[in-house]
Amino acid sequence: MWRRVYSLLITLATPWALWRLGRASLRQTGQRETSHERLGYIEPQSSWTYWIHAASLGEVQIAFNLIRSLRQKDPDLPIVLTTFTATGKAQAREVLTPTIPVYLLPLDHPVSVARFLNRLNARIGVVIETEIWPNLAHACFARAIPLALVNAHLSEQTVRRYERFAGLFAPVFQNLSLVLVQNESQREHFIRLGAHPERVRICGNLKYEMSVSAAVEERGQALRTGLFPGCPVWVAGSTHEGEDAWILEAQLTVRAEIPDAILVLAPRHPDRAPDILDAARIRNLEVARQSHGERPVPGGVLLLDTIGDLNAFYAAGDAAFIGGSLVPLGGHNPLEPVLHRCPAVMGPFFDNVRDIAMQLTEAGALDIVRNAPELARAITQLLANPMERSERVQRGLDAVLASREAMACTLQALEGLNRF
Repeated sequence: MWRRVYSLLITLATPWALWRLGRASLRQTGQRETSHERLGYIEPQSSWTYWIHAASLGEVQIAFNLIRSLRQKDPDLPIVLTTFTATGKAQAREVLTPTIPVYLLPLDHPVSVARFLNRLNARIGVVIETEIWPNLAHACFARAIPLALVNAHLSEQTVRRYERFAGLFAPVFQNLSLVLVQNESQREHFIRLGAHPERVRICGNLKYEMSVSAAVEERGQALRTGLFPGCPVWVAGSTHEGEDAWILEAQLTVRAEIPDAILVLAPRHPDRAPDILDAARIRNLEVARQSHGERPVPGGVLLLDTIGDLNAFYAAGDAAFIGGSLVPLGGHNPLEPVLHRCPAVMGPFFDNVRDIAMQLTEAGALDIVRNAPELARAITQLLANPMERSERVQRGLDAVLASREAMACTLQALEGLNRF
């Protein structure tokens, strides 16, 4: 009964959802997505496929490494990747070869889901982290398509939310073929929600398996010499509403100590660029826009309002702030700048990446700050001390290397589900 009510609500919400998603795509990528993929109209696959789903940009980064590892074992493996956001799809299309189709996940309506699965021809489904859609999961189970969650994690708040709607979600967790979690507490979360204990295994965190592209490193060096010659640079990556004002205030303090220091401000959603421009101008900060090909002035701000460029700017930077962490959103992955040899700073809200943040903090590779003055002090300290930056980076890289076992565990576990 729960799923019938849910399906009715999805039916009623479909026109609004298509409009809302199309509008978001236009703001974030400059292109309005067509609705056909959201209704399950993808290109029919002629052979069985290995289906991987990555909700958005963060999960897509993990998907790249998983796909690379799978293709190393089997170069001819027919993989299809889906994402839920237009930004995730755009990034995937830039990075992956044309032989790997990338589609938007359909809305969770029974008809759209059935159409999607008929055309997808999947032999196995792998969802990165945790995006649960009841009708899609039910249809996979009905078709005997094994469904696995990898790098799975749930906050205590999310667990309680699923428990509140146990009639809808408990069957999903009970029928999952495999759940690969990051630690013991996450294992307990999934078992508590109904997953079979023997199907829930600890494999560690796939975010530690992120690799650094030589092309991205080369672009970072080109940016360094082309855009920021002789200037210290700090990057505020994947920022959210509520953080930008603090970051801009921190830049005022940083440049009072280091006048030529440049801030690269990269909002998680580039459509927020006009609001950030207004906030910067109020503070008399000169702003250049990456999307317009403008060059920042010493002591100014470069607004990174494009998609897919953040890692190259981490590679060009001297220090980084990780967004989503000065406001209670859980934080983004601090390993990205560390792997590009850019020491990182975070706010106190890092539940989404708690294990990573704690490990880097304990290793002396990550500073936790609570407000704009603390952020300014941490960034100024890093920009003014090259030796400290180098030592922080090395401690971070050592911590990453010591934790790399998740991919081998994940591939081994998935082999048991793969019927190729």
